[in-house]
Amino acid sequence: MYDAIQLGPFTIQYILLIYLCSIIVTYFILDAFISDSIVKTFYKREYFTFWFILFITYKFSIVLFEPQLLLTTRWLFFTGGQDGFYLGLLAGVLFLMWKMRKESIKLKEFIKSLFIIIVSFTVVFQLIRFVVLSFL
Repeated sequence: MYDAIQLGPFTIQYILLIYLCSIIVTYFILDAFISDSIVKTFYKREYFTFWFILFITYKFSIVLFEPQLLLTTRWLFFTGGQDGFYLGLLAGVLFLMWKMRKESIKLKEFIKSLFIIIVSFTVVFQLIRFVVLSFL
């Protein structure tokens, strides 16, 4: 398990800060590397909504995968695990596809831009993780 920062009563794991920094840096990479078009404005508008849907689905997927844990008193502290992440990713991509259809964006441009975002997020995440965790 990764180390954490203690801020008063809150304990924040370094990995969560790395995810947050990676999401923000990827947003700026999205702004720089996707050419100006309707796809760029679409992704800039829906980027943080996608991450919010992924996070909420991930956090509350415990209801689907481990419903017996809801009877405990600390069920809000549980996460959905890997299955919850994939469910959140699926929900986020389905949301983007629904919005894409609504705004009549071409599928080829959508997939190309989504690929750029996924690759840039992965590279940024691995780079930040390497730098931060190598100094701890």
